[in-house]
Amino acid sequence: MYRQLYQQVIEWIPPKSRVLDLGTGDGEFLARLVRERQVTGEGVEKNPELVTRCIERGLVVHQGDVLDGLDQYEARSFDYVLLLGTLQELLEPSKVMREAFRVGRFVIVSYSNFAHLRARLQIFFTGRMPVTKNLPSPWYQTPNVHLCTLVDFEEFCRTLQARQLRTAYFNSRGRVRFWPNLRAEIGLGMLEAVNQPAA
Repeated sequence: MYRQLYQQVIEWIPPKSRVLDLGTGDGEFLARLVRERQVTGEGVEKNPELVTRCIERGLVVHQGDVLDGLDQYEARSFDYVLLLGTLQELLEPSKVMREAFRVGRFVIVSYSNFAHLRARLQIFFTGRMPVTKNLPSPWYQTPNVHLCTLVDFEEFCRTLQARQLRTAYFNSRGRVRFWPNLRAEIGLGMLEAVNQPAA
């Protein structure tokens, strides 16, 4: 993912927030949030080697599936729940998002845009599933099981009864401000459930 995307997430999260990072990876970004924003951070990661690297960074990270990880938290345990590059790999994205809204006040999500111009052109001219920087694996080896476009993601938010409070879109050149569904490779949104109970 792009450096600008991570910087945008850092700018959106106020200092001293409580943050849960789902799909923490090696913990580099969560450690950066702890260092730069003094957040109280926890993570959930299924890969045991990556969990070990997180622990070596001094992070609290639980090993397991994202849904299993969310089950252990009470309602409103966090201010922000992060799903950065994880959503399209989930078998049950709707269920995970509902659980994320239960345990956190806001959910910050990034996702690949399957309607990006390069992907469209590859399908049109080659008749094959696209392989791009953000979708680097052939269809039979990709961890992505739920691909969407920016427009699809907006509809997904409506079905979840969630609103996007902030959005940002990126490609390899930086932030995309015009025609994002065509030009952006990645979408980023800060979401809030419409009918959230009071904290």
